[in-house]
Amino acid sequence: MKTISKQIFGLFLLAVSVVSILYAIGLLSSRTTQQRDATADVDNLPLRIVVMDPLSDQLACDCVEGYAQRKYNELAAFLEKQLGRPVELAYGENLPDILTLNPGKVDLLIGKESIVLFDAAETKLSIHPIARLTDKSGTTNLSGLFVVRRNDPANSVEDLKGYKILFGPEYDTEKSTAAIAALKTKGVPIPKQIKTKSSCNQAVVAVMEKEADAAVISSFNLALLEGCSTIDKGILRVVGRTSAVPFITVFATDAVSLENEKLIVEALLAVGKNKRLLAQMESKTGFVNVRRHRSETTNPDTSRPVVEWTDWRGPRRDALSGYVPKKLSAKPKFLWRQPMTGMGLSGIAATTRYVIVADKSKEKKLDIFRCLDAETGEQFWAIEYPAPEDMDFSNSPRANPVIHEGLVYLLGAFGDLHCVNLKTGQVLWKKNIVKEFGAELVTWGMCSAPLIVGDRLIVNPGAKDASIVALDRLTGKVIWKTPGEQAGYSSFILAAFGNVRQIVGYDSISLGGWDPKTGKRLWKLLPDDEGDFNVPTPIYIDGKLLVTTENNGTRLYGFDSNGKILSKPLAQNFDLGPDTSTPVVINNLVFGCLGGLFCLDLNNGLKTLYSVDDDAFFDYATLIAGNDHVLIITVEGELILIEAAGYRYTLKSRLRLFEKSEVFSHPALVGNRLYIRNTTEACCLLLDN
Repeated sequence: MKTISKQIFGLFLLAVSVVSILYAIGLLSSRTTQQRDATADVDNLPLRIVVMDPLSDQLACDCVEGYAQRKYNELAAFLEKQLGRPVELAYGENLPDILTLNPGKVDLLIGKESIVLFDAAETKLSIHPIARLTDKSGTTNLSGLFVVRRNDPANSVEDLKGYKILFGPEYDTEKSTAAIAALKTKGVPIPKQIKTKSSCNQAVVAVMEKEADAAVISSFNLALLEGCSTIDKGILRVVGRTSAVPFITVFATDAVSLENEKLIVEALLAVGKNKRLLAQMESKTGFVNVRRHRSETTNPDTSRPVVEWTDWRGPRRDALSGYVPKKLSAKPKFLWRQPMTGMGLSGIAATTRYVIVADKSKEKKLDIFRCLDAETGEQFWAIEYPAPEDMDFSNSPRANPVIHEGLVYLLGAFGDLHCVNLKTGQVLWKKNIVKEFGAELVTWGMCSAPLIVGDRLIVNPGAKDASIVALDRLTGKVIWKTPGEQAGYSSFILAAFGNVRQIVGYDSISLGGWDPKTGKRLWKLLPDDEGDFNVPTPIYIDGKLLVTTENNGTRLYGFDSNGKILSKPLAQNFDLGPDTSTPVVINNLVFGCLGGLFCLDLNNGLKTLYSVDDDAFFDYATLIAGNDHVLIITVEGELILIEAAGYRYTLKSRLRLFEKSEVFSHPALVGNRLYIRNTTEACCLLLDN
C-alpha cells in the first residue's frame, strides 16, 4: 500500500515509510492484484475519496484509547479488493482546501453530514448521500449537548431561560439549528443576537471562564475534550440534548454513475461482515444503506412493507406498499372514528404513533391541522390559523402533510406553511409562500405537497421570480429561488433521469426538471394540447417518466445522457386521461381511473389491456398497490380490491365503508391500518393483511 502526502504532493513518495505518512493529512493510494471487472470505464481509474470524518486517525488525536482513531487506510484496502480498482484518499477538515491541494475528480466524500453539505455547496459540488457509518453503539446520528458548569443550578433545557448560550456555526447543525429548535420546543426564548464559537474547545473554555453560562457542543466531542485534558472530567454537566441529526455520511458526486454507485454501496455494506475492519472503523455494524431520500423515487420492492406513510402517496410518492391485503373482510372493522369539523381534501400522513389530518373550522374561517393518536384517535395537538377566503370546491387545505425526522410540514390552500414539532405541536417556523414571494394564488390553491431534498424543503409559490423555491427545512430561510410560471397542482418527485438527479413536476403550463442544488431549470416540455390542469403526480419507472393528464392522455418519456427529456414519448395512450387521480404502477401494469378503470401494458407501448365500466371508477379514486393487488378507494367511500394482473379484470373484494360522505383525501396505509378521511370524520380501518 502506498500513501502520498498531500502537503508535499508525492515528491518523496518512495523515500518515506508507511508509518510516518499515516500521521500526515494525506492522499492514500492502494492497489491489489485481485481486481474484479467492475465496469469497463473505471477498471484503471482510481476511486478518489475525501475523508472529513473528525474521528479518523488522521484528523483526531489519540488521547482516548480505542476512540477517534478510525483507520480509513484499511477501509481503502478493503474497497480495492471488493471493487477491483485502486483507491485514493485525501484527508482534511475543509473541502475547499482539500480540492485546492488535490485538484481533479472526486468520487466520494465521507464526513460529518452537515459540514460536507455546507462545503459542497460552497464549492458547487453536486453530491447525494448513499450510506452512513454506524458508531460503536450501532447508531448513525449525533446530537448537540447543552452543557453548564458543574455547580450551575440548571438541570434541564427549560432552566436555560435568560442564560447566555454559545452556539456553533451554521454548518454544525447539532450546535445551531437543531439547538435553536430544541430551545423553541422547550419554550426558551431565542436571543436576538446568536453568539457562536467555531469549535467545541472554544465554547467549553468560555463557559469555564464564565464568559457564557452554557454552550452547545457535539455529543461525539465530549470524550475528546475530557480525554485530551481540555477540561477536567466532570467539570461540566449535560442538562439536555438536541434532536438527533445524521453524523458520518458517505456522499457520491455526479462523477459516479448509477451502476458504479450500486457497486460501491454493496462494497460498503460488506464491511459489516468483517469483524477486524469493524474494530478498525470503530463501528458496530459498519455502513448502512441510505435510500435516496424517502420522497426520491427508485424501483421499490412492492412486497416489502412500508413502515410509515410520511408523505404524499407514501414515503416514495409512488403509492406502493407490501401491506396491501389479498382480501377484505365482509364488514368494516374500525379501530376508531374521530369526528372532524370541516371538509377533508388533503391526504393523511401517519407513523406508527402519530396521524396528521387536515381540517377546517365549522364556520370555514380557520385552517386546522390535527395530530391524532394512532392507537385511539384522540387528539395530541392541533394548530389553527385564519384562512377565511373563499375558494372553489371548499377552502380546506389540499397539500399532503409531510413528516420528516421529528418534524411535520403543513401547507394550507392559501400558502400558509408551518414547520411543526411532530411530538409537541410547537411551531418552529412559519411563512406564507404566496404573499412572501409575491405570487398570484391559483384557482384551486396550493396543492403540491412540499418536497424534502436533504436539508431543503421545496415548495412552488408560482411567482414570476420565484416559481419554485428551496427553503432550509429547519429554519425556513430561502436557499434558492428560480423564475418561471404560476404553480401547477401536481406534487413533485425527486429521482435520477439520464443519470442526473433532478426535481421533476409541473408548473401551470409545462412539465419540467430542476437541479435540486441550484434550482436551475434543466428542461421544459409543453404538451401537444394545451389546457391540462396538471394534477396527477409524475411516476418514475426504471429511469423513464410516466405522466398522465386529461387532454394528452398517458405518456412514457425517455431521457438523454444529460438528463434532458426526449420530446417524443416512447409510448402514449389516450384511453386513460385522469384530470385529478394519479395512476399506480405494479408488475409492469398501469392502473388508473376516470370514466372507468383502465389497465395499460407498460411493456407493450401502453396498450390498453382491459377497461371496466363501473360507476365506482367514473370519478376520482385513489389507488395503492402491492402484493400483486391493487386497493382502490373510491370517492363514494368504497374499497375495491383487484388482482394486479393484465390478462383480465379479477375482482377480489368490495367493501362499503361510508354511505353518505365522500372520500377525496388520500388514505395512509401503515401495517394493517388504513387511515382514511371522509368529509366528516377521520377513521382507522383494520385490514386483513
